[in-house]
Amino acid sequence: MIDQVALEKLASRIACRMGPGSRLFLSGDLGSGKSVFARAVLRELGVSGCIPSPSYIVDAVYFVPDLEIHHIDLYRLKGIPDEMEFYGIHAALQSDAAIIVEWAERLDSVILKTGIFVRISFTDNPIMREVEIDDRSLAGN
Repeated sequence: MIDQVALEKLASRIACRMGPGSRLFLSGDLGSGKSVFARAVLRELGVSGCIPSPSYIVDAVYFVPDLEIHHIDLYRLKGIPDEMEFYGIHAALQSDAAIIVEWAERLDSVILKTGIFVRISFTDNPIMREVEIDDRSLAGN
């Protein structure tokens, strides 16, 4: 179990493994800490300034030296292929950009073959979280 400070430190360590073509898939209940985790990763990758939740724009794109990063939030989407196409999710996932996806469980299982998978869960203690990591990234990412 970890608190928010430890969650952000963990996210920073995972960010060090990210580069072009890397994938980070976040899942967990509403309010569990997915956005906190994603923001910590983005900060470690060099994104500065305000990092809003992309819930309403779906795909926030950031550019840092030598890296394009898509922060995708699928909360409002129903997983319908046309919706994913409309918002450019499939194109982003097929690109060489680094991708962070919140609500990753809404993606097709074919997409979820490689990457770093992080599940954040509530615990009995309201300020603590349980974090499970499944690293299925390709060597070098």
